[in-house]
Amino acid sequence: MPQRRPSAKTGMNRCLQAPEILQLICSQLPNDRPSDRQRLLAVALSCRALLEPALDRLWLKIPSFRPIMATLPTELWKVDKKGTGTNPWTVLGVRRAIVPTDLDRYMAYYAHRIREVDIGLLKATFSLEVWLGLQMATSWKHGALSPSAQKINWALSGSKQAVLSKEVLDQAFPFFSLFMGPNTSYLSFTFASDTTIHTASVRSAPGIPSRLKELQLIDVAPATLGLSFLTNYLRTTSWNNLEILRIANISADAISHLSALPNVTILEIWSLRDLPRLHVYSDTDWKTPPPHVEEMPNTAFPSLETLNLISGSSESIEAFIQHLPPDNYLHTLQCTVNRVEPSGDAMTSLLASIRLHCDPKSLRKLVLKTGPPLLAFTPIEDLEMQPNEGVNLTPLSVFEELEELSLNFSININLLPADIDFIVESFPLLVKLKVDTNVSDAVVARLDHNHVLRLLYDLPFLKKLGLRFDATQITGEETIPASSIHTRPAPLEKLWVGDSPIYSPEAVIKFLERHCPNLNLNKLETVQLNEEYSHSVPVMVYKRRWMAVRDSTIVDRESP
Repeated sequence: MPQRRPSAKTGMNRCLQAPEILQLICSQLPNDRPSDRQRLLAVALSCRALLEPALDRLWLKIPSFRPIMATLPTELWKVDKKGTGTNPWTVLGVRRAIVPTDLDRYMAYYAHRIREVDIGLLKATFSLEVWLGLQMATSWKHGALSPSAQKINWALSGSKQAVLSKEVLDQAFPFFSLFMGPNTSYLSFTFASDTTIHTASVRSAPGIPSRLKELQLIDVAPATLGLSFLTNYLRTTSWNNLEILRIANISADAISHLSALPNVTILEIWSLRDLPRLHVYSDTDWKTPPPHVEEMPNTAFPSLETLNLISGSSESIEAFIQHLPPDNYLHTLQCTVNRVEPSGDAMTSLLASIRLHCDPKSLRKLVLKTGPPLLAFTPIEDLEMQPNEGVNLTPLSVFEELEELSLNFSININLLPADIDFIVESFPLLVKLKVDTNVSDAVVARLDHNHVLRLLYDLPFLKKLGLRFDATQITGEETIPASSIHTRPAPLEKLWVGDSPIYSPEAVIKFLERHCPNLNLNKLETVQLNEEYSHSVPVMVYKRRWMAVRDSTIVDRESP
């Protein structure tokens, strides 16, 4: 007799018997919100085959102490309700001493599954007596409650915890050691350097994990108070395994120690302030580097590849960059100014420092932008204005292997036609170019669709483009420029247009279909406005027309 083929149902049942497939299915289920966790628990209880993989997913990350509370004997707890009717919170005390057997169920079934302790907004915590009891019941072993945890985010400060009192938060702060063990590779503290129990606890942390690779220190105390603590903290150990460091403001004295960290590849510093520049470069220095630049030892920042600096002024950012030796491995430089808008002179000086302290053989990504606080501010323009000649990009000409160039401030960079020629000739490998897409002012764009065509046909790798340009002359019949290097356009996938003026959405759609065949119109971005304007205001008319392009619909002709 011919052998019967197995049914689809039988094949499915066989798949569900494979542990790796069940693990893969459960790994796709969300576990961030309380409702997600309830759903995962239901999956775990639905059948025996799904129990283990669903529990692995459920316990992969714990966002609070409630999972531990739920697994210890209920008769252990003494519940103390706190807070008001609108903001209640709970402190669990004990009716008797905690003994090791109280933790048997938790240790046997759940503790080993935890890979991440990410403390979010708490509405319940343990009393100091409970924390000490847990410590004694686990023989003071580091990481006893989550021995396999690789990531610890310990945010027990008043700035992150709006419900619990400062007293119970401070009492709980030192007990991160119950969760952080030798296998922890990521550690993030949100703390206050003006609180003694916080600084003492954070200072003790580096000795626990043997393979710490990523450290983030979020100090919520006033910036000036945290400087001395951070400077001394960086000197407590050699940090030989550290690869990623994210910290707040740093003093000039600490930079030398920071530069000696042997394996740090990613460095992020925010709230950088009051850092003095080592030099004020002239317009000619970037052409002929001063002797001190060439004499800088190349042992500083030996492994640094990504540098992200956030400051209230471009001067502090420039000051830090001047500590980089010119022969370095920096691949990505991102600078964000979030308080005082840099002037044209400040931008020129910053570009000169980047030219002198970044290696053209290594730098691939350069991002200079304004942060959210400045984007929310619309500057008042003077009645009398002079034509903006833009920012001189010439110091960047040596970075021929640059793949991303992004210059976005709340005032205009105002690219000129000559700048497009410069960009094409200087950066032939550009994948992303984004300039002036965050600005909305009365300055008339100097570029038009012909300059866009130049970029599309002369930058063969361009996938993302952001420009403020005049699109009013587009007819949809434009052909490949005669002077183009290539006959096929760049594989453009995303386009930012800011508040670029536009007359005919239909013509622009034809233009984009012809010259940007890979462009997904759903990814076309217009200017983000922070104020309400009348629909008849030109910028709103332009925005609606660009939205029509994005939605591939044609609107009625309107006069700006």
